[in-house]
Amino acid sequence: MSSINSILEIKNLTVTIGAKRVIDDVSLQLLSGEITALVGESGSGKTMMALSMMGLLPTVTRISCGETLFRGEKMPGASSEEMRRIRGNDIAIVFQEPFTALNPVMRVGSQIAEAIAVHSNASRDAINKKVDELLETVKLPATVGLRYPHELSGGMRQRVMLAMGLSCCPSVLILDEPTTALDVSVQKHILDLIKQIQKARRMAVLFITHDFSIVNTIADKVCVMCKGKLIEKGTKDDVLKRPEHEYTRQLIACIPRLGDKRSRLPVIDEKVFK
Repeated sequence: MSSINSILEIKNLTVTIGAKRVIDDVSLQLLSGEITALVGESGSGKTMMALSMMGLLPTVTRISCGETLFRGEKMPGASSEEMRRIRGNDIAIVFQEPFTALNPVMRVGSQIAEAIAVHSNASRDAINKKVDELLETVKLPATVGLRYPHELSGGMRQRVMLAMGLSCCPSVLILDEPTTALDVSVQKHILDLIKQIQKARRMAVLFITHDFSIVNTIADKVCVMCKGKLIEKGTKDDVLKRPEHEYTRQLIACIPRLGDKRSRLPVIDEKVFK
């Protein structure tokens, strides 16, 4: 039975490319006011999971089994008008690389405004005011809205993407490795900002990452993916301190630690995939 606080739920989802299962019988629940970290190596299926939630799967894929529920109701087809209303409005995503996700020939303020205009009938003045408020929310001055993506630092671009994701006050926010390629100090500011906004808005957040130090900082619950399968899930403490699956234990063992005297970091044994 679904939790009373469940906002988005995936049941027995299987996604295939040809005969290959890229998502294999995965079930996942996102709860209001909770940050769930989805962890795994590159290619494990994390981003494909996010795209399936948004109805943005590539055309070469096929959902062969399972369903996605939003507030207990089955999600409509990806091409339907109702899905376009939900996407960006109720469920939003912040992509991994903001420099490629942002339009290089549009000022960032116009790009945030466009996201609002698609889902509202607000006046131009009201939208411009909302853009300024969103930039303030992500700790950027309103003048940033007049600049182009190439004029911003990596951390500023990531904050702009976060502002776009928050623009329609979604119930679910999916963050696909939002701190990749940022230095440690900027990464901390972004993580603190996400936690602050998530707590204030009581959103359900799916945080996709391969970095267990980030998981330890931000997550309430953790789900571990391996080759398209969800092999372990639980509270942050259960998964990080008492992992049950050998793959999870080996992932954690690969984390470099301060003062670590090992000459080489361990490599994950392929046998855990079998």
